[in-house]
Amino acid sequence: MSYNGYRIIINETTIYNSMISKGSFQITPGKRIVATWTDANLVEHQEVLSNPKMNISFNIRERSLAEQISIKGIFALKENIPVTYWDDESCEYKTGMFYMDAPQISHRNTIGGINYNATKIQLHQY
Repeated sequence: MSYNGYRIIINETTIYNSMISKGSFQITPGKRIVATWTDANLVEHQEVLSNPKMNISFNIRERSLAEQISIKGIFALKENIPVTYWDDESCEYKTGMFYMDAPQISHRNTIGGINYNATKIQLHQY
């Protein structure tokens, strides 16, 4: 699959690169630990699955009310969120189920309408 000009779709809402603060997009693979145990020599062991669970974080840049409305779908769910993301290691889109840390949405000002501050988004794969 080729790159389609975006890095992430959250809950069927595409977040285009122009909405992401420059340099803020990060994907970090984490271990999927199935079991841990300590052997007779007191050495700890982990049984880890081969496919990592991903943690994704980025900032949505400062934006207008109209832009906020265009991405409001990403705030509809905090758990069991379908996410499609660009994986730089495999150079293809991957899909998984994630949960989101509650974002802090704040206003920069309300003069002539609502303008929003940058908002940090943190997603964790189940």
